[in-house]
Amino acid sequence: MYRFRNFCNCRRLFSVLVQDNFAKECEEILNKQINLELKAFYSYLAMAFHFDRSDAASPGAFKFFKNASEEERQHAILIMEYMNKRGGDLKLNAIQSPKLSFQSIKEAMLEALSMEKDVNTALLEAHAIADRNNDPNMCDFIETNFLQEQVDGIKQLADYVTQIEKSECDLSSYLFDKYLMQDSGGMHKK
Repeated sequence: MYRFRNFCNCRRLFSVLVQDNFAKECEEILNKQINLELKAFYSYLAMAFHFDRSDAASPGAFKFFKNASEEERQHAILIMEYMNKRGGDLKLNAIQSPKLSFQSIKEAMLEALSMEKDVNTALLEAHAIADRNNDPNMCDFIETNFLQEQVDGIKQLADYVTQIEKSECDLSSYLFDKYLMQDSGGMHKK
């Protein structure tokens, strides 16, 4: 037991050796962001598989939301890798069960838009905390990997909602779904 405890203390010491200008507040906000990205991944995955059900049968929406879920998972992984480079400790929380059923593609798109706005707000908060803690590396990491992508994703979702609203009928949802099937490269195209 003593050797194991000693090993754990050494591991933490090595992690601390990597830390340089990485405030605890920055570490905490990045952990919050990781969990938010994982929640978005989980929610998009639920949306995707809702539209893959036989009673929804919307392959374009399935593809769009499945791609979105993978992008969010990649975001979480990117932040986790960054945390390890900076010597931070990961703290993963339980993820609340997402909504599993939607009345329409529009309802799912509106929920996705709201979620992306929440993620963007959290990223801006993380950037402000990094700036306040004089951490230009973390500011650059957030700017380079997330901010423009979030703006683009929010715009794309808002455009999709507008397109659906312009012609609200079952035929428009079907045609919109076909459009998604052709265009769906994901929200966060680089």
